[in-house]
Amino acid sequence: MEIIRLIQGVFQTNTYILKEGNDIIIIDPAGKVSKIEEHLNNKPLSVLLTHGHFDHIKCVDDLYKKYQMDIYMMEEDLKLTDPKDSKINNCFMGLTASISSPIRYLSEGIMNIGSFRFEVIKTPGHTKGSCIYVFDDEIFTGDTLFKNSAGRTDLYGGSESELKQSLKIFKTFNKDYHIYPGHEDDTLLSYELLNNYYLR
Repeated sequence: MEIIRLIQGVFQTNTYILKEGNDIIIIDPAGKVSKIEEHLNNKPLSVLLTHGHFDHIKCVDDLYKKYQMDIYMMEEDLKLTDPKDSKINNCFMGLTASISSPIRYLSEGIMNIGSFRFEVIKTPGHTKGSCIYVFDDEIFTGDTLFKNSAGRTDLYGGSESELKQSLKIFKTFNKDYHIYPGHEDDTLLSYELLNNYYLR
């Protein structure tokens, strides 16, 4: 699987473009669509959202208008993306975003999209609907886990106790996954288990 990382927007959000042959999935499309389209050689099959914060959903609607692909997210984060609620629940430093396009709700478990096969795991704490995507050798963690750190819990829907429980999941994996977070650098699970205070 080819993984392209784009650093987008004022909060330097990681947008990931995954490619398997002609199949394409986009994770957390932030920033400008034009930057994403520079790396598309085919219509994307879907967008996967790790959670509903504005800096991770910024150009979902623009992508949908052009490609009409499926958009997946946990239902628990609907209030964050709903145009009627997002200005109240998803506003930070005067910045907000919403999704008007149709959303398909995720369930935990194995998911198949085109040639991609992966597992969806709920990880509430940063938001109520945070989740991670576990592929063969990679985990896309959104704002649940970062290199040497973990997601903040002081925004709408955040919970320190729930995040602590969610982070325990990373101790149950039986291989050394490559971790691709929602911000900053990628890392290895083995490194985080040894060095990340939040996984102790």
